[in-house]
Amino acid sequence: MRAVGLQFGSGRMILKGGMAMRVSVGSLRLTKDMVFDRAGSLSLSSLRPGLPKALSIAAVNAGIRMPKTSVTKSTKTTVRARLEGLAVDGADLRFEIEVSGRESFGDECVKSEMVVPPSSYGIAPFSVMCYTHDALAFQKIGAAMSNARDVPRDILDLHDLAKMAVNPVPLLSGRFSRQALMSMQGEVLRKIGAIGHDRMREELAPYLPVTIRDELTESRWVEMTLYVADCVEAWIAQAIEAYPKQPS
Repeated sequence: MRAVGLQFGSGRMILKGGMAMRVSVGSLRLTKDMVFDRAGSLSLSSLRPGLPKALSIAAVNAGIRMPKTSVTKSTKTTVRARLEGLAVDGADLRFEIEVSGRESFGDECVKSEMVVPPSSYGIAPFSVMCYTHDALAFQKIGAAMSNARDVPRDILDLHDLAKMAVNPVPLLSGRFSRQALMSMQGEVLRKIGAIGHDRMREELAPYLPVTIRDELTESRWVEMTLYVADCVEAWIAQAIEAYPKQPS
């Protein structure tokens, strides 16, 4: 993360997704990639060579042996780069960074976060730009309700955000039509409730600390799922109410 900020300038890259949840919200869920949105001043032509270079620098600083970097995706909006290598103990490592230019949020949806690495890393604290909690919640609602996505981590992340009393309603009403919100509202329980405990154990639990993993019994997962569904339905309902009343 620090290498990417030094390569491009921290103010031109906005962290989102799982790593933003760790940095800004304090989530304990591990993630195998970093996802950023880019400022308009950061061109794709500079990202294509710049991302592998930043990963190479990070590999050297982390003591990764036999590092290999490559660009694995390059479109009109997105560049993704991968780092592969060996840890000190010989274990295989793979990490990816994706930078997108698809979303655009105002400055009020972005904030600076201070990252303080463990002292054993030998890395000084550094700042990174992240989306606000309200914006992260808005993004997570969109992801959870997408027909192209169906993953347990969205439920955990929305649960953590909801407990922080986030308010994604202005973003929902400002970025979705009333009709889209009404269609979404009717699908919340079906979409979120379809991700059962077995899926959570298979896809999410390996990325959680043992203490948290053991707490996520089937009954606890159902409780979390229903809580998240209730919160999402309430946020969408409030966003619908924010629209002017339709003439009768």
